Amino acid sequence: MKVLYSMLVGLSLFTSIAIAQNNTLVSPCSSDEIMAWHLENNPKVLLEIEANEDFTKAFVKRLVMERAKNNVQQSTAQYTIPVVLHVFHFGDDGKIDSAQAHLGLDILNTDFNGLNDDWNTIDPEFDSIKSTLDIQFCLASHDPNGNATSGINYYEDSLAMLNIPDLFQYAWDNYKYLNIYLPKYTGGAPSLFTAYAYFPSTSGANSNTGGIFYSSIRWGYGSHSELSPGQDWASVGTHEAGHWLNLHHTFNNGCNGPGDYVNDTPPTLGGAIELSGCTNNDLSCSVSTNGENYMDYNHDCKKMFTQGQVDRMTAALNLPSRITLWSPTNLITTGCTSPPVSLAKLEINDQIDIYPNPTTGILTIDGVEGTTEVYNIYGERIATTVSTTIDLSQAARGHLLCKGAG
Repeated sequence: MKVLYSMLVGLSLFTSIAIAQNNTLVSPCSSDEIMAWHLENNPKVLLEIEANEDFTKAFVKRLVMERAKNNVQQSTAQYTIPVVLHVFHFGDDGKIDSAQAHLGLDILNTDFNGLNDDWNTIDPEFDSIKSTLDIQFCLASHDPNGNATSGINYYEDSLAMLNIPDLFQYAWDNYKYLNIYLPKYTGGAPSLFTAYAYFPSTSGANSNTGGIFYSSIRWGYGSHSELSPGQDWASVGTHEAGHWLNLHHTFNNGCNGPGDYVNDTPPTLGGAIELSGCTNNDLSCSVSTNGENYMDYNHDCKKMFTQGQVDRMTAALNLPSRITLWSPTNLITTGCTSPPVSLAKLEINDQIDIYPNPTTGILTIDGVEGTTEVYNIYGERIATTVSTTIDLSQAARGHLLCKGAG
């Protein structure tokens, strides 16, 4: 399985793509080609994709029904994803500094939460369906051995800087961290190929492969970046994180179904981009194109996800290869949160105990005065008590959050 996910195939793959393109059209993302290679070399991958898709459809259907039932536009669930950045350089060449590394991650957090400067300039035709995912990509402060870390690892290797050897050898546990690999070039040599990402996969996580590969000179802004502050090329990282969360290109399958498996993104043709402008595929399928979508290729016009895309990403966060990342235990382990009060060693008699955990019935809470509320992952309150016990026997299986309301 390790061989299946090895990127040693990458050089010839990227070279063949470069020959097929002309001088004015480029492809900033190669996730589709990576997926096609996996399917060709291991048909079992298709079975997992189909299983993930069945889960996603059922999850999204339930999510939509729950919103309608509660008369809310979107869930209030919050997610934190521990991240480790692997920077590959040779001397100073390709060695982005800490500030640039942080800026690249800041762009992801800004875009996903709708804090980008152009969020309020979206085409009115699609403004009503734009949505955000309440997610934070957090640089880990604990490594797999529990030691303190900046979350940024540097490796001096002239070949690794070109993404030629198998960079997965440097991976941290994919069930605990999102590995983002930052060679100077992802295609083996100077090129306009910027990045690619791996879709959710337990087989990939089990073999410790996956994550996002991104050209470091287009990650954030700084002395080692080709980009100017505010340039939307930097949001290609948001595009790749979308793939990592099971989003396809909006032009997937062109004008034919099932497209990108999201109902509110109109079909469109694509696969190449113009170096300037936002109209490379307007009305390509006889409908208006959501060219400002992060999953399109209009690199200077990346502004939004749709509600349907956010629902699909929420489902992805609950797939086996993603759900462990944002669990409370893992966030403590990786240093992306302070221990919640229920787990903290507080002063004198302020210890709080919750047991049994996990539970399928009665949950006992010792050490809380006042009201305790229990929420599901959709941000919905499912139980409230002022006693020391809560009956959760009727609650749906999954992660629940306890909150002391005072």
